[in-house]
Amino acid sequence: MSNIKAYDIKAKKIVSMKNPQPYLMKNGSWALRGTSAETGINLFKIVGKNKPEIHNSRFDVFRNIFISRTCECSKEC
Repeated sequence: MSNIKAYDIKAKKIVSMKNPQPYLMKNGSWALRGTSAETGINLFKIVGKNKPEIHNSRFDVFRNIFISRTCECSKEC
């Protein structure tokens, strides 16, 4: 589950966003598009002029685990 929060109109409260994806609007600002974890409707959150980075996918977590490991021997593995 992502830690990005957005306002859900149907639930009338702030909920976490599932599957957030960066989206470039016509005016050059960036936004996040995703679905609500509670009701399943589309959510949209404007984040600004800089492209947002999403670091919550399983692939990124496993990739960071394997990249950060060090070898016990002196050779480059």
